[in-house]
Amino acid sequence: MKNKKLLSTIIIVLVAVLAITAYSVFSSVAQKPTVTEGEFPFTITYELDGEKVTINEVYKVRYTGNDGYADTKTRIYVGEIGNMGEGNTVYTLKKGDNTRIELCTNFYPEYMMGDCEAGYFDEEPFAPAIYYYDAEEIEYHDEETLAAQGVKLISFEYPEPIENSFVFSHVSHFSGEIVIPTVFIALLGLLAIVIFVKKEKDLVYKPIDTVSTALNFIISFTLLPFLTIVGMFADINGGSSDFTHQIFYFFPALIVLCNAVSIALRRKGYGIKALISELIGPAVFAVFYIVLTVLEMF
Repeated sequence: MKNKKLLSTIIIVLVAVLAITAYSVFSSVAQKPTVTEGEFPFTITYELDGEKVTINEVYKVRYTGNDGYADTKTRIYVGEIGNMGEGNTVYTLKKGDNTRIELCTNFYPEYMMGDCEAGYFDEEPFAPAIYYYDAEEIEYHDEETLAAQGVKLISFEYPEPIENSFVFSHVSHFSGEIVIPTVFIALLGLLAIVIFVKKEKDLVYKPIDTVSTALNFIISFTLLPFLTIVGMFADINGGSSDFTHQIFYFFPALIVLCNAVSIALRRKGYGIKALISELIGPAVFAVFYIVLTVLEMF
Protein backbone atom coordinates (compact mmCIF):
# COMPACT_ATOMS: atom_id res chain seq x y z
CA MET A 1 0.00 0.00 0.00
CA LYS A 2 2.81 2.34 0.94
CA ASN A 3 4.60 1.65 -2.35
CA LYS A 4 1.39 2.32 -4.28
CA LYS A 5 0.96 5.68 -2.58
CA LEU A 6 4.50 6.68 -3.57
CA LEU A 7 4.62 5.03 -7.01
CA SER A 8 3.98 8.21 -8.97
CA THR A 9 6.58 10.07 -6.89
CA ILE A 10 9.19 7.39 -7.52
CA ILE A 11 8.48 7.40 -11.26
CA ILE A 12 8.67 11.20 -11.52
CA VAL A 13 11.94 11.41 -9.57
CA LEU A 14 13.50 8.55 -11.55
CA VAL A 15 12.52 10.18 -14.84
CA ALA A 16 13.98 13.50 -13.66
CA VAL A 17 17.25 11.85 -12.57
CA LEU A 18 17.52 9.96 -15.87
CA ALA A 19 16.78 13.14 -17.83
CA ILE A 20 19.42 15.07 -15.88
CA THR A 21 21.96 12.29 -16.46
CA ALA A 22 21.14 12.01 -20.16
CA TYR A 23 21.33 15.75 -20.72
CA SER A 24 24.60 16.06 -18.81
CA VAL A 25 26.23 13.28 -20.83
CA PHE A 26 24.92 14.30 -24.26
CA SER A 27 25.74 17.97 -23.73
CA SER A 28 29.30 16.97 -22.84
CA VAL A 29 29.95 14.98 -26.00
CA ALA A 30 33.04 16.30 -27.78
CA GLN A 31 33.30 15.98 -31.56
CA LYS A 32 36.30 15.85 -33.85
CA PRO A 33 36.56 16.91 -37.50
CA THR A 34 36.68 14.31 -40.27
CA VAL A 35 39.29 16.45 -42.05
CA THR A 36 42.08 17.16 -39.58
CA GLU A 37 44.72 18.85 -41.76
CA GLY A 38 44.73 21.38 -44.55
CA GLU A 39 47.12 23.34 -46.73
CA PHE A 40 46.06 26.65 -48.22
CA PRO A 41 48.36 28.31 -50.81
CA PHE A 42 48.00 32.07 -51.15
CA THR A 43 49.58 35.05 -52.89
CA ILE A 44 49.75 38.66 -51.74
CA THR A 45 51.33 41.50 -53.71
CA TYR A 46 51.98 44.87 -52.12
CA GLU A 47 54.06 47.95 -52.82
CA LEU A 48 56.41 49.48 -50.25
CA ASP A 49 58.48 52.60 -50.94
CA GLY A 50 57.97 52.15 -54.68
CA GLU A 51 59.00 48.47 -54.72
CA LYS A 52 56.55 45.67 -55.49
CA VAL A 53 56.82 42.57 -53.34
CA THR A 54 54.94 39.29 -53.80
CA ILE A 55 54.41 36.76 -51.05
CA ASN A 56 53.85 33.17 -52.22
CA GLU A 57 53.23 30.96 -49.23
CA VAL A 58 51.15 28.13 -47.81
CA TYR A 59 49.04 28.37 -44.67
CA LYS A 60 49.12 24.95 -43.00
CA VAL A 61 46.50 23.99 -40.43
CA ARG A 62 46.06 20.92 -38.24
CA TYR A 63 43.57 19.83 -35.61
CA THR A 64 45.28 19.10 -32.27
CA GLY A 65 42.37 17.85 -30.15
CA ASN A 66 39.66 19.18 -27.87
CA ASP A 67 40.41 21.52 -25.01
CA GLY A 68 39.31 24.79 -23.44
CA TYR A 69 39.52 26.98 -20.36
CA ALA A 70 36.22 25.76 -18.95
CA ASP A 71 34.48 23.94 -21.78
CA THR A 72 36.91 21.24 -22.96
CA LYS A 73 34.71 20.26 -25.92
CA THR A 74 36.20 23.10 -27.95
CA ARG A 75 38.06 21.88 -31.04
CA ILE A 76 41.58 23.30 -31.22
CA TYR A 77 43.46 24.03 -34.44
CA VAL A 78 46.90 25.50 -35.00
CA GLY A 79 47.98 27.27 -38.16
CA GLU A 80 51.37 28.26 -39.51
CA ILE A 81 52.67 30.23 -42.47
CA GLY A 82 56.02 28.96 -43.70
CA ASN A 83 58.56 29.23 -40.88
CA MET A 84 56.85 32.12 -39.09
CA GLY A 85 55.84 29.94 -36.16
CA GLU A 86 52.48 28.61 -35.05
CA GLY A 87 49.79 31.24 -34.71
CA ASN A 88 51.80 34.04 -36.37
CA THR A 89 49.91 35.29 -39.44
CA VAL A 90 51.19 38.87 -39.51
CA TYR A 91 54.11 40.18 -41.58
CA THR A 92 56.03 43.20 -40.33
CA LEU A 93 56.79 45.15 -43.49
CA LYS A 94 58.65 48.09 -42.01
CA LYS A 95 59.82 49.39 -38.63
CA GLY A 96 60.66 52.95 -37.69
CA ASP A 97 61.19 54.89 -34.49
CA ASN A 98 58.34 53.44 -32.43
CA THR A 99 56.28 53.00 -35.60
CA ARG A 100 55.64 50.01 -37.83
CA ILE A 101 53.73 48.80 -40.85
CA GLU A 102 52.15 45.35 -40.71
CA LEU A 103 50.44 43.11 -43.20
CA CYS A 104 47.73 41.06 -41.54
CA THR A 105 46.80 37.98 -43.56
CA ASN A 106 43.57 37.45 -41.58
CA PHE A 107 43.97 33.68 -41.60
CA TYR A 108 42.13 31.85 -38.80
CA PRO A 109 42.71 28.10 -38.52
CA GLU A 110 39.16 27.17 -37.50
CA TYR A 111 37.73 29.33 -40.29
CA MET A 112 39.88 27.67 -42.94
CA MET A 113 38.97 24.22 -41.60
CA GLY A 114 35.25 24.89 -41.91
CA ASP A 115 34.73 24.95 -38.15
CA CYS A 116 33.99 28.56 -37.36
CA GLU A 117 31.03 29.79 -35.32
CA ALA A 118 32.50 33.27 -34.88
CA GLY A 119 31.52 35.71 -37.62
CA TYR A 120 35.04 36.71 -38.62
CA PHE A 121 34.00 38.03 -42.02
CA ASP A 122 30.35 38.89 -41.62
CA GLU A 123 30.99 42.61 -42.06
CA GLU A 124 34.16 42.59 -44.15
CA PRO A 125 35.59 40.34 -46.88
CA PHE A 126 38.12 37.60 -46.25
CA ALA A 127 41.21 39.46 -47.41
CA PRO A 128 44.61 40.70 -46.23
CA ALA A 129 44.90 44.17 -44.71
CA ILE A 130 47.76 46.59 -44.13
CA TYR A 131 48.01 48.65 -40.94
CA TYR A 132 50.21 51.54 -39.86
CA TYR A 133 50.90 52.02 -36.13
CA ASP A 134 52.21 55.37 -34.95
CA ALA A 135 54.36 56.07 -31.89
CA GLU A 136 51.28 56.00 -29.67
CA GLU A 137 50.17 52.63 -31.04
CA ILE A 138 47.21 54.17 -32.81
CA GLU A 139 46.16 51.99 -35.73
CA TYR A 140 45.50 53.36 -39.22
CA HIS A 141 44.36 51.44 -42.29
CA ASP A 142 42.80 54.12 -44.48
CA GLU A 143 44.24 54.55 -47.97
CA GLU A 144 45.34 58.16 -47.37
CA THR A 145 47.48 57.30 -44.34
CA LEU A 146 48.93 54.19 -45.98
CA ALA A 147 49.77 56.16 -49.14
CA ALA A 148 51.58 58.75 -47.01
CA GLN A 149 53.66 55.89 -45.56
CA GLY A 150 54.48 54.63 -49.04
CA VAL A 151 52.61 51.33 -48.79
CA LYS A 152 49.57 49.86 -50.48
CA LEU A 153 47.99 46.50 -51.19
CA ILE A 154 48.00 45.69 -54.89
CA SER A 155 46.44 42.25 -55.27
CA PHE A 156 45.94 38.87 -53.60
CA GLU A 157 44.72 35.36 -54.30
CA TYR A 158 43.17 33.57 -51.35
CA PRO A 159 41.96 29.98 -50.93
CA GLU A 160 38.44 29.00 -49.91
CA PRO A 161 37.81 27.35 -46.53
CA ILE A 162 37.17 23.63 -46.73
CA GLU A 163 33.84 21.97 -46.01
CA ASN A 164 34.18 19.82 -42.92
CA SER A 165 32.02 17.49 -40.86
CA PHE A 166 32.28 16.33 -37.28
CA VAL A 167 31.94 12.97 -35.54
CA PHE A 168 31.96 11.65 -31.99
CA SER A 169 35.29 11.91 -30.18
CA HIS A 170 34.65 11.39 -26.47
CA VAL A 171 32.57 12.54 -23.51
CA SER A 172 34.24 15.51 -21.90
CA HIS A 173 33.97 16.40 -18.24
CA PHE A 174 31.07 18.63 -17.26
CA SER A 175 31.13 22.41 -17.15
CA GLY A 176 29.05 25.15 -15.55
CA GLU A 177 26.88 25.25 -18.67
CA ILE A 178 24.85 22.28 -17.40
CA VAL A 179 23.75 23.93 -14.15
CA ILE A 180 20.74 25.92 -15.39
CA PRO A 181 19.40 23.14 -17.68
CA THR A 182 19.68 20.48 -14.95
CA VAL A 183 17.95 22.77 -12.44
CA PHE A 184 15.23 23.36 -15.03
CA ILE A 185 14.74 19.61 -15.48
CA ALA A 186 14.54 19.18 -11.70
CA LEU A 187 11.98 21.99 -11.50
CA LEU A 188 9.88 20.22 -14.12
CA GLY A 189 9.99 17.15 -11.88
CA LEU A 190 8.90 19.26 -8.91
CA LEU A 191 6.06 20.73 -11.00
CA ALA A 192 4.97 17.22 -12.02
CA ILE A 193 4.80 16.20 -8.35
CA VAL A 194 2.78 19.31 -7.48
CA ILE A 195 0.31 18.47 -10.27
CA PHE A 196 0.08 14.70 -10.13
CA VAL A 197 0.76 13.78 -6.50
CA LYS A 198 -2.46 14.62 -4.70
CA LYS A 199 -2.95 15.16 -1.00
CA GLU A 200 -4.51 12.19 0.79
CA LYS A 201 -8.19 12.60 1.54
CA ASP A 202 -8.99 13.58 5.11
CA LEU A 203 -5.30 14.30 5.78
CA VAL A 204 -4.86 17.02 8.38
CA TYR A 205 -1.48 18.72 8.38
CA LYS A 206 0.40 18.73 11.68
CA PRO A 207 2.81 21.36 13.08
CA ILE A 208 5.75 19.37 11.63
CA ASP A 209 4.19 19.75 8.19
CA THR A 210 4.06 23.52 8.67
CA VAL A 211 7.75 23.51 9.59
CA SER A 212 8.51 21.33 6.57
CA THR A 213 6.61 23.66 4.24
CA ALA A 214 8.41 26.69 5.63
CA LEU A 215 11.76 24.97 5.12
CA ASN A 216 10.82 24.22 1.51
CA PHE A 217 10.47 27.93 0.85
CA ILE A 218 13.54 28.92 2.89
CA ILE A 219 15.77 26.43 1.07
CA SER A 220 14.29 27.32 -2.32
CA PHE A 221 14.86 31.05 -1.92
CA THR A 222 18.22 31.01 -0.13
CA LEU A 223 20.35 27.90 -0.59
CA LEU A 224 19.12 27.03 -4.09
CA PRO A 225 20.03 30.42 -5.69
CA PHE A 226 23.38 30.40 -3.86
CA LEU A 227 24.33 26.91 -5.07
CA THR A 228 23.11 27.68 -8.59
CA ILE A 229 25.41 30.70 -8.78
CA VAL A 230 28.30 28.71 -7.30
CA GLY A 231 27.78 25.96 -9.88
CA MET A 232 27.49 28.38 -12.79
CA PHE A 233 30.71 30.16 -11.83
CA ALA A 234 32.66 27.13 -10.63
CA ASP A 235 34.75 27.41 -13.81
CA ILE A 236 35.81 31.01 -13.25
CA ASN A 237 39.37 29.82 -12.61
CA GLY A 238 39.16 27.10 -15.24
CA GLY A 239 37.36 23.79 -15.51
CA SER A 240 38.49 20.58 -13.86
CA SER A 241 37.68 16.89 -14.11
CA ASP A 242 38.14 16.41 -10.34
CA PHE A 243 35.11 14.92 -8.62
CA THR A 244 35.19 17.68 -6.01
CA HIS A 245 34.79 20.20 -8.82
CA GLN A 246 32.28 18.29 -10.93
CA ILE A 247 29.87 17.60 -8.09
CA PHE A 248 29.20 21.31 -7.56
CA TYR A 249 27.24 21.40 -10.82
CA PHE A 250 24.61 19.00 -9.49
CA PHE A 251 23.91 20.34 -5.98
CA PRO A 252 21.21 22.79 -7.18
CA ALA A 253 19.27 20.04 -8.99
CA LEU A 254 19.63 17.81 -5.93
CA ILE A 255 18.15 20.54 -3.72
CA VAL A 256 15.14 20.88 -6.05
CA LEU A 257 14.51 17.13 -6.20
CA CYS A 258 14.77 16.79 -2.42
CA ASN A 259 12.18 19.53 -2.05
CA ALA A 260 9.98 17.77 -4.61
CA VAL A 261 10.16 14.50 -2.66
CA SER A 262 9.41 16.41 0.53
CA ILE A 263 6.21 17.84 -0.97
CA ALA A 264 5.09 14.39 -2.13
CA LEU A 265 5.77 12.75 1.23
CA ARG A 266 3.98 15.51 3.10
CA ARG A 267 0.89 15.10 0.89
CA LYS A 268 0.87 11.38 1.65
CA GLY A 269 1.04 11.88 5.41
CA TYR A 270 4.74 11.22 6.01
CA GLY A 271 5.52 14.42 7.88
CA ILE A 272 8.81 13.37 9.50
CA LYS A 273 10.11 11.76 6.31
CA ALA A 274 9.14 14.89 4.38
CA LEU A 275 11.22 17.00 6.76
CA ILE A 276 14.17 14.62 6.54
CA SER A 277 14.07 14.39 2.74
CA GLU A 278 14.26 18.15 2.20
CA LEU A 279 17.27 18.33 4.53
CA ILE A 280 19.19 15.65 2.63
CA GLY A 281 20.37 18.06 -0.09
CA PRO A 282 21.63 20.75 2.30
CA ALA A 283 23.17 18.07 4.57
CA VAL A 284 25.06 16.44 1.69
CA PHE A 285 26.36 19.84 0.59
CA ALA A 286 27.38 20.75 4.14
CA VAL A 287 29.25 17.46 4.67
CA PHE A 288 30.92 17.77 1.29
CA TYR A 289 31.98 21.35 1.99
CA ILE A 290 33.39 20.45 5.42
CA VAL A 291 35.33 17.46 4.05
CA LEU A 292 36.66 19.55 1.15
CA THR A 293 37.75 22.31 3.53
CA VAL A 294 39.54 19.82 5.79
CA LEU A 295 41.30 18.18 2.82
CA GLU A 296 42.53 21.57 1.56
CA MET A 297 44.13 22.18 4.97
CA PHE A 298 46.48 19.23 4.49
